[in-house]
Amino acid sequence: MGWTLVTGGAHRLGARICLDLAERKHSVLVHYHTSHQEAESVVKACRSLGAVAEMIQGDFTTIATTEAFIKKSQGHFPIKALINNVGNYLVKSASNTTVEEWSALFQSNLFVPFALSRAYLPTLCQYEGSIINIGIAGIDRVQANTYSTAYMSAKMALLMLTKSLAKEMVSKRVRVNMVSPGYLENAIDLPEAVGHLPMGRPGTLEEVSRVVMFLLEETNSYITGQNIEVAGGVRL
Repeated sequence: MGWTLVTGGAHRLGARICLDLAERKHSVLVHYHTSHQEAESVVKACRSLGAVAEMIQGDFTTIATTEAFIKKSQGHFPIKALINNVGNYLVKSASNTTVEEWSALFQSNLFVPFALSRAYLPTLCQYEGSIINIGIAGIDRVQANTYSTAYMSAKMALLMLTKSLAKEMVSKRVRVNMVSPGYLENAIDLPEAVGHLPMGRPGTLEEVSRVVMFLLEETNSYITGQNIEVAGGVRL
């Protein structure tokens, strides 16, 4: 049995994705770091929908702890699909971002998706599976950014990884795509005047999750190397 791993599956968008996977009877593996009770709740909710679901703890803050998670997960859960949802966020300009903050952002937003994708390639190839990376609106348009420079830089690098890995793995029938939200309903930096957003409102978790589900469907297996924005016109 192949599993769909959702990193950061205990909260927010990750939890919504887990529940939508469960509705479609995927075997859901909910990753969490410190949110044990929240992960338990997500697993129970997935099981109530008739899906097989388990939880797995993992610390992604360093290379060593990430590799330890990979070793633990590989021993028990063959991965069929990988949703790279974990990624620290920071609102700072480049000159105000410390070296340590810059490193941590690239660790969670770029190295972890790369390390997991590379580690699970054998089973992803076996199942002709799928990798979906969560990005952010605007990363396919190169322009100066002083609002969240390190975060946007890491996500732009993740987009390059998405496209490069998609091209490399296409002959193995492993698809690699990205879904990039704009401002979501629970964004920590949601503008106070949400009416000034292009559509007059933020996006919902369900709207983003539905695109993830679309990319996982067998009927859409000819789509790879794409970045789909769910942003309502933000950063066009």
